Amino acid sequence: MLILALDTTTTEGSLALARDGRLIEARSGLGERTHGERLPSEITTLLGLHDAALRDIDRFVVAAGPGSFTGLRVGIATVQGLALALGRKAIAISVLDALLEIGIAPDSRRPSPPEAILAWMDGKRGEVFAALYLNSTEPEAWRLHLGPVAERPDTLLERWAGDLNRPRLSVVGDAVTACRNLLETRLPSATHLVGDLPPIAGALAVMATRPPWSENAHAPHAIQPVYVRRPDAERARDRRRQIK
Repeated sequence: MLILALDTTTTEGSLALARDGRLIEARSGLGERTHGERLPSEITTLLGLHDAALRDIDRFVVAAGPGSFTGLRVGIATVQGLALALGRKAIAISVLDALLEIGIAPDSRRPSPPEAILAWMDGKRGEVFAALYLNSTEPEAWRLHLGPVAERPDTLLERWAGDLNRPRLSVVGDAVTACRNLLETRLPSATHLVGDLPPIAGALAVMATRPPWSENAHAPHAIQPVYVRRPDAERARDRRRQIK
C-alpha cells in the first residue's frame, strides 16, 4: 500500500511517502510560501522523485491538528479533494499522537526507554498544545493520560506537576527549544528533551498502516480537524455579541 501523508499544522509543514509501513521519504516544506501556494508543486516533486503519480496512491493521510487554523484547513481540504477525485479513503491523525510516535523511537542519547511522553507543541499566543502519554504494561501499549490542552507553559507545568514527576519522562515537540530553560527548571533532572524533530509527515505515513489508525480510514468528507482551542473567528463573533 502506497501512502501519501501531509502535515500543514506548522509554517513549514511536511509531506511523506511510505509503502507498507516503510518510510520512503519525508521532507519539510518551505516556510517562505503558504501551504496553498506550494503544496501542489511539492506533492508533484515528491512523487516524481520516486517514479509515482497521484493515481498510484492507495491512501491519503493528513495531520488533523492541533495547529494553525488556516494550515489545518488547507491540508485537510487538499487531502479531501485528492482522495475524492481518486476514489480513495483518507486517515486523519493528531499531531500530538505523531509526537508520541517520534518520542518512542530508539534514541542513543536516551539511557533507557521512556515511561511517559509529554507532547509539547508550539501553540502560538504564548501557549503550547500539550498531551501526556503513559506506557501501560498490561497490555503493552501507550495511552493518553492528560490533554490535549492549549495553555501557557508555566501554568500547565504547575498544574500537571504531580503527573510529570517521573524518572523516565521525555518531552517531544517544536516548543521544546523555546521552553528549554523552563522545562529544565520544572521537570526531573533526568528528563529527556527532544526539540530537533524529523518531518511530522513521516511519522503519520508509517502510523497509518497500524491499528488503531489503519482502522479509521474513512470517506474524505468525514475528516474532522482537531482544534483543541476555538478558532479566532468564533471567539471574535462571541465578543461582538457580548458588546451588542
